[in-house]
Amino acid sequence: MAEPQERDLPSLEDEIFGVAHSVEVEQAAHAQPKLQTDKAEVLAERARAFLGKDIKALSAGFAMFVFVDAVMMYAPLMMSRRPSLLPQFITLLMLAFGLGGLLVWKVGGRWRTFGIGMMLAWGFLTLVSVGFLTGVTVPL
Repeated sequence: MAEPQERDLPSLEDEIFGVAHSVEVEQAAHAQPKLQTDKAEVLAERARAFLGKDIKALSAGFAMFVFVDAVMMYAPLMMSRRPSLLPQFITLLMLAFGLGGLLVWKVGGRWRTFGIGMMLAWGFLTLVSVGFLTGVTVPL
């Protein structure tokens, strides 16, 4: 067995899996937290208040354009003999980028994000429907 003088020495297993008896603490850690939480909380509240209103205007512009697009494109796409979609394409393009661009560059305010929402909706519907819902592609 172990001799009395060897009991005080830790074994290899104690060194690998043992827990330290004393933990060293740096003195600088007690001085001040590294992140200023007060400033971060104020900044987060401002961002939430600002983006909350902007997200609502953006989604309203997006939803309005999707509704107008659905109304304009329903009849031509449901017909067995599809007519030219050029008038719908020009109208939707002018609505999204003409009116949307006017709202962004000339009107400003919350209408700016409303116009951006209209332009994003045109791009989204063009990509999702491969151009059928905005009149970009030739109907089959």
